[in-house]
Amino acid sequence: MSRSTSTFLRTGALTVVAAAALSGVALHAAPFQSPWLAQSSPAMSGPSKGMGMGMAMAKGSFRKAEAPVTGGFTISEEGGKRVLTLSSDFKTNDMAPDLKVIFSPSATPLAMTKAPGFPLKPGSYTVLASLKSSKGAQSYVIPASIDLKAQKSVLIWCQKFNATMAWSPLKP
Repeated sequence: MSRSTSTFLRTGALTVVAAAALSGVALHAAPFQSPWLAQSSPAMSGPSKGMGMGMAMAKGSFRKAEAPVTGGFTISEEGGKRVLTLSSDFKTNDMAPDLKVIFSPSATPLAMTKAPGFPLKPGSYTVLASLKSSKGAQSYVIPASIDLKAQKSVLIWCQKFNATMAWSPLKP
């Protein structure tokens, strides 16, 4: 394969990854088949480094608090930004209003609360963002102002009723 073809293919792959990251569309890894690649090229084989898709920095599976829940999350670095991504099988109570994705500095954030609502004390959490949907894959950029080293769990929380739907400890 010529050097210009290899450069063209890498540039095209970077453009697709960058466009997906900006639009919020999730890309799924699949083998790349091209009629131009009759043989493997060292520049194109193996994991791609420097393309913005890093390994997971943390992950977890949600546990039920007030509502049944499925799915989990990963925190990874994409394009120089830290991103929390909920899994495609994520689902929580679709009737709960004002749901937020929040961080807690406690690995057991519900230990000091009581069922059924598992209310949180003001100042005991950091709001990342409003939940985009009660189900499905979705991503949230984690601002630099949130110190991930100080966070020990991720929660799905109803701000209106101060009720925790689900939680998960952060695991490296």
